[in-house]
Amino acid sequence: MTTGISQTQQARRPGWIRPRTAIMVAGALMFGALLYLQGTGSHVDPVRLVLAADPAWALLAVLAMAASYPTATMGFLGFVPERIGFARAAAAQLAGAFVKLVAPGGFGGMALNTRLLLRAGIAPGPAASSVGAGQLLGLVLHMAQLAFFLWLTGFQPDHHADGTAELVVLIGAGLLAVLALALLIVPRPRRWVLARLRPLTEGSLTRLRDLTRHPGRLAVGVLGQLVISMTMVSCLYCCVRATGLAASFAAVAVAFLLGNALGSATPTPGGVVGVEVTTAALLSATTGIGNAQAYAPVVLFRLITLLLPVLPGWAAFGLLQRRKAL
Repeated sequence: MTTGISQTQQARRPGWIRPRTAIMVAGALMFGALLYLQGTGSHVDPVRLVLAADPAWALLAVLAMAASYPTATMGFLGFVPERIGFARAAAAQLAGAFVKLVAPGGFGGMALNTRLLLRAGIAPGPAASSVGAGQLLGLVLHMAQLAFFLWLTGFQPDHHADGTAELVVLIGAGLLAVLALALLIVPRPRRWVLARLRPLTEGSLTRLRDLTRHPGRLAVGVLGQLVISMTMVSCLYCCVRATGLAASFAAVAVAFLLGNALGSATPTPGGVVGVEVTTAALLSATTGIGNAQAYAPVVLFRLITLLLPVLPGWAAFGLLQRRKAL
């Protein structure tokens, strides 16, 4: 008879931490540190910013952020013809708020949703195609919304028309085009991106065609993909108002839709630094707010949308793991 503890028993001891969990916690801490250092470097103290924010507008910003999760669930389930529980899918979207802090771009959430479908008994091909179809249509809708708000604002800042907004927005759009072109031309980045996108995009168009047999479900998916961007724009708009500034909703929408697309390419947890810099610059150009002032609502927005959901996301991730849903 041995008195030693087996490896399985050791793995189940309460004090044991899985390497994956430790990495994710480190990513969350790194994000918080980077955001704080960036804020202080821009003369924006995140702690004072939160304390000085208008509580009513800050609460509305939090509610807009919270609304993004049920809409994201709609945007996910609408492209899955098989039956998946709404509560389980919603928990996965919340868990994605935790996972994406250590995964580049949207790959963390995409992998998480694919894993959820696989554990629900859906075959690998249809599971990946459902996630890919949702991402593909989401990208198309994102660009359509950006085009609509660019047309709505006429590329004009709120207080004068000196061409600054046009220049900054065109530079941002140009950078986005250059980034896409670089991924197509430079061999190593192209292979890296294609290797990760291929499993999610190969059957996406076929999956979309199959979903036309379920128009009601597809409509829910399209509505979810459409509204999720608007919940985030609403959150940023409320953050602008919470910091005592004024701007039109359309101008804030342009700053978010273009700034988030450009900044997310930054290889840091949650796109930190890249998203803040580009969104603040675009917010300044499209609204006429000074560049230094524009950092305050952007930092508040990032605190609410990325840092606030970390603990609930961690709890949702652990719950799904315990129930063997991931």
